[in-house]
Formats: sequence, C-alpha cells, structure tokens
Amino acid sequence: MAKGLNRLYWSIVLTISILPILVTAIYGNKYYFWSSIVLFKTILLFGFIIFLWIHFLKYCVVIFLKLLSGTSKFLSPIANYLNQSKVIGPIISWYIRAVFFFWFLVLLISDVLIRTILSRASGIHEGTGFHYTPINASDTDFQPLGLFEKDEEVEEKKKLYGDNFPKYNKKLALSLAIASKIAYEDVPIIKYELEKAGYDMNSFKPIAYKNVCGYIVEKDDNIILVFRGTNPFNIQNCLTDIRALLCKIESSSRGLIGLVHEGFFEAIGEDSSMDELPRSQSQTIIELSNTSLVKTIETIFSALKTLVFFAFQSLITHVHDPVDHRYLGEDARFVSAYSQAARWISKLCNNDSENGDEGLNNIRQQKSKKHLYITGHSLGGGLATVFLAKLLKDDSPLLDIFAGIYTYGQPNVGDINFAKAFGPELGKKMFHHAYNNDVVPRIPRWHPYSRPPGNLVFIDASFSIYLYPPDPVTNIPIPIRRISYLHLSGLLNLKVIRRMRNECWLRIFYRIIFPFFINDHFPGDYVRAICEGTIERVIVGSPGQIGGLEKTKN
Repeated sequence: MAKGLNRLYWSIVLTISILPILVTAIYGNKYYFWSSIVLFKTILLFGFIIFLWIHFLKYCVVIFLKLLSGTSKFLSPIANYLNQSKVIGPIISWYIRAVFFFWFLVLLISDVLIRTILSRASGIHEGTGFHYTPINASDTDFQPLGLFEKDEEVEEKKKLYGDNFPKYNKKLALSLAIASKIAYEDVPIIKYELEKAGYDMNSFKPIAYKNVCGYIVEKDDNIILVFRGTNPFNIQNCLTDIRALLCKIESSSRGLIGLVHEGFFEAIGEDSSMDELPRSQSQTIIELSNTSLVKTIETIFSALKTLVFFAFQSLITHVHDPVDHRYLGEDARFVSAYSQAARWISKLCNNDSENGDEGLNNIRQQKSKKHLYITGHSLGGGLATVFLAKLLKDDSPLLDIFAGIYTYGQPNVGDINFAKAFGPELGKKMFHHAYNNDVVPRIPRWHPYSRPPGNLVFIDASFSIYLYPPDPVTNIPIPIRRISYLHLSGLLNLKVIRRMRNECWLRIFYRIIFPFFINDHFPGDYVRAICEGTIERVIVGSPGQIGGLEKTKN
C-alpha cells in the first residue's frame, strides 16, 4: 500500500506542476513560458519538501509517542483533581464538549471533501482491485471470518460462573464483528473475503432498501444476516440517524411490544407479498408506431412526455429515497429489507423452496437444523435489533432457528417496555458491545429511550471485557456509564499511545482529526478489542447497576 500511495502522491504533484507549462504551450505565449518553468520547479520543490517531511514524521513516531506518553503522565493528576472538583471540573468539561461538538460539525460540513481525499489514499484490495472504503482503510484485515465452533476461554468461564454465564461466544463475536466491518466495503470485496473464509457463495444475497444495506450468507448450516452501518463521512447518513422519534410496535398475539426508533422501524420495512409489489413504479414501457405520419409524430411526442415524467419522478425518488446500487443486484427497490431477508433465509432453510410463505411455515414443521445469527455495527446494529423485533411481532418461524444477535456500537432503539418484551430466553442470546468511550451506544439519551435488550458487553481501553446480563427479576438491561470528558482519553490515554506504535499513518491521522468518542466507534477497534481482549468478569444485574464503572488495568 505504501508504494501505491507514493506513486499516487507523485502522480498528483507532477500533474499539478506540469499544468502551467501545458497552458503556456496551448496559448503560445513566449513571455509566460519561463514563468511557467519557474512555477513547475517550485511546485516540484514543494512536493519534494512535503514528501521528505512526511517520511521524517514517519521515523519520528517513536519520539512523538514518547512526548504523548509524558504529557499523559503529567496531566493525569490534574485530570483526577478536576474530575473530583464540583465547580471547576464541570465548567472545563462543558468547554471541552463545546470544542468537540464544533469541530465535529466542521467535519460533517466538509464530508464530501474528506471522502474524496481519503478515498484516494485508501489503498486497493489485492484480490479484487477495488478501493477500500475510508472506514476500513486503516485496518484492512478481514479474517478470521467464519468461526462458529466453541470458545475454550468461554467454556472455562462457564465452569466458573455456572448458570449466570450468558450464551456468549467470543470467537463468534469476533467473526461477526469482522462480518459487520466488511459490510462497509463493495460487494466484490465482501464476496472475495467470504469465499476465502469458506462460505457457500451460492447462498450469498446482497440487500438494499431505502437507506438499508446488508447481506446474507451461509456456512455449515450457520446463516448470518449482516446490516451495514452508517458511513460517518456522509452527512446525509448522519441526518437520517437523527430521525429519532418513537413509534409503537404492536403484535396481534403479544399486544404492545413497546416504542421503537421510527427511522429504523420504517427503514426495515414491512413484510409484503411478491405479487403485490408495484413493479410499474420501477419500470416504464414506451410504445411507438409508424403506421402513418400522424401516428408516428403522435407517439414520438407521447414517448417524450413519458420520458420527461419518468426522469423527473425518478430523480425525486432517488434524492428522497436513495438506494445503494452496489447492493441492489436485482430490481428489488420496492421489496422491503425485511421481506428480502426473511424470504431468502427461508429459502436457505428449505432447500431452495420457491414459495417464501410456504417455506417459512416449513421451518417450524421440519425443525430445521440451521442457525441464524444477526449482526451489525452502528446503525447496522440498530437495524439488526429492529429486524429481530419484527420477527417477534409477526411470531415468525425464523425465531425457531434464531441462535444469537451480536451488535457493535449500536444506538438505543426503544424504550424499557421494548427491551423487556424479548423475554429472558431471547435475551440470553442478545449481546450488544460498547467499546470504551464510543458515543453511539449512549445515544439517544432522552426519555423514554433505554438500553437495547439483552446483555451489555462493555470493553474498556485495556481491552478487558465485562458482561452485564439484564436484571434477573425485571429483565431490564443494564445502562452504560456516561462519557467522562475529564479522564485522559484518545491521544492522551497511555493504552492507546502504546497501541499506536503498531498502527498505520491513516489510523493515527483519524485519531488526530476526530474526537476520542468518535475514534472509539470505528469497527476495526471493536474487532481488535475482541480479538486481543479477555473476559474479566460477569456482573449480574442489580438495581442501580451501571455498566463500565469497573477500574481498568494499566
């Protein structure tokens, strides 16, 4: 990747430097010729200086990290004092929040420029020739991707905690975290890495509906449904997440399930019959006739009218309701994500049965040996939880093969009643990971939003993993601690500084331009934390319990 970036850099420098000479040669002005030569040399000189400066910084990373480490140790007692102060501490805390908020707004406004620049420096996937997305460009390792066997570390913990230990599998959590991470890439990269991990590619299906993208794939009777998260460099995606009003979700058999995030609920869509889909909305037929001159002119103008109306209507639709064409595959724009996923999973469970509704019923009758895992990062995690809620609402036969849901950095999606509605049996299979100061698992914060149903898996800065099952009596999930703006975090955290020695320059660049609570949200950090982390404790829920307050190891 380094050689590719160097070639890209010098190509840009040479292109910019030669432009003045080309302009002068085109217009044939001899007076400006020597000026263009001087400008050409000046640009090359500046390019060379910048190139040397970048490589100088590269070799000075060790010194830079030592300076950060010294600064962290110097500021540590000051931060502890301010954290305990009742007057000065809160004032400085609010000031830091305001600075971070302003800087984040600047980044959102500049999202198009940032994405353009980073896409050029993101590197190329060797197996497919496609560019990595800026989100994963700093960590392009997408294996291991298919671990479904038992975890020895977890089995030892089960012996220690007995029935209090949830049905958590750390190896599976790692594989699904990578599956969620790779969902940000183009479909050819996803398929390449999945095939490399041994998945059956005949079972692969990309999903695209409104602002929802994802995929389904199977390996050894294990079916995974993965929802893609929000692109943090796209302000339109961020604004979509802000639509956080709550709506009721009701079931004919269970009654009121609870209140759920309106944007996520509508994004998943409702189940619909394939025969009732409005195909006319996505296809337009134009008829022309040349039986006579009048008929020819008449049909031409009619066709032009139809084309203009179709173009106008389509542009409005794509602006108001954009669909990622890379995941679309077939003409399924008006088929909800819920229908696409449920029908394809049913098809996989019933040996390619063509009838989706009949296939769903057969799952319950035949007692399928398949196992369904649902996962997603960020927005994808919220969509995964809402998808499971819709299965619960419809009393879907797919619940019979549901084996677990693992989400990473997912936002809150419903109220307390929504969290309690899944019950203890489903709750034992639900795991929502929150890494250190990641801001997304803590929002929305306002009433009546509550933590997602099931188990909280909190990972601190030292990669220690703590499991918090819900309250055993009320089934209410354990809330996560708030972000502390007075603790040393991000570039001032010793644990982060030590890890930066093994990080690429792009990841360090992200750490510099993004606030620490955004840096902790990257999917690569979740993957690394689970891979290198160890399960420290299982903390059974109790009244007033808050997750993430345990003292971390240095």
